[in-house]
Amino acid sequence: MSSKALFLKDSLLFEQDTRLERVFFVIEGMVKLYRLLPDGQRQITGFLGPGDVLGGIKRQAGAHCTAEAITDVRVCAFNRTDFLRFLQDHADLCFRLLITATDEIEAQQDHITLLGRRRVGERLAAFLLVSNHRWPLNGGIHPAVSLPMTRADIADHLGQTVESVSRAFKQLKTLGYIDLPKPNLVILKNVPALYGLAGFDEMPSQHIALGL
Repeated sequence: MSSKALFLKDSLLFEQDTRLERVFFVIEGMVKLYRLLPDGQRQITGFLGPGDVLGGIKRQAGAHCTAEAITDVRVCAFNRTDFLRFLQDHADLCFRLLITATDEIEAQQDHITLLGRRRVGERLAAFLLVSNHRWPLNGGIHPAVSLPMTRADIADHLGQTVESVSRAFKQLKTLGYIDLPKPNLVILKNVPALYGLAGFDEMPSQHIALGL
């Protein structure tokens, strides 16, 4: 029923508005989701990593966005028709996906709220905390976040310029909130301060995301 597949870095898992014939469970690597707007601009709607699901799990089989591999990505792939039939026979899994979809809606609402904040540092702090919450990485004494996406991707996702996001990284490092041993690795040195900056009382419930 399922098969393993490898998508090399920068390759497309599927394109916006094309028919989705498969459902993917991400095993390893990271994917970015984006929409091309009528004016030709691109808007990154999210990032998916290990444990996340993407593909044709909805009534219409057309893709809402494009899914592109940021790194080499390994997935477990299912035929869409077979997977939907499997869900009909397994109510427990269908219920879990329903809960996940509810969390996804809440996460999208949180992101809209985040984009309403004026300060780029607030947006970046929230992004780092959510990324660490979804894909925890052992950084030694302090929690760490792996960021294989480019600064341009992060800026696009946060609705900011690359220059503003780069300055925000430097400011958080100067304040002692984070450390940047590598461009794609962030150590969260002062998590309470990041919580305060992001305006979080607690972390969002989302652990698994759906890319539909």
